[in-house]
Amino acid sequence: MMRNANGSKQWVSPIGMTVEESIATKRAEDPEYRRLNDYYRPMRDLATAVILRRGALGMTQEELARRMGTTASSISRIESGQHRTRPDTLKRLAEALGGTAVMGFEFPAADNAQATSVLVTL
Repeated sequence: MMRNANGSKQWVSPIGMTVEESIATKRAEDPEYRRLNDYYRPMRDLATAVILRRGALGMTQEELARRMGTTASSISRIESGQHRTRPDTLKRLAEALGGTAVMGFEFPAADNAQATSVLVTL
């Protein structure tokens, strides 16, 4: 954000910047943008993975929905990257795409405990 002539904030056009540079600038300047960006990141990452895998398989949203026993609008919501997805839905989604859903935890080393990673197949 920049201040214009009368002192109010306004967004600067990202023209001339890469998307990554524009996002980095917004994250550095706007705590609310940073908070929302962090909140939606896992959902966007999941959406990207689903879209890429579905495309690699030559599958439509309708076909994926039929394999999952759901609707194409449900697939569209997942692929929008704006909605949380429940673990049971992730399991069905992974299976419909020919994979396995895995959930995990990473714990840093602390006191007498060493760093630990735990993965669980859904």
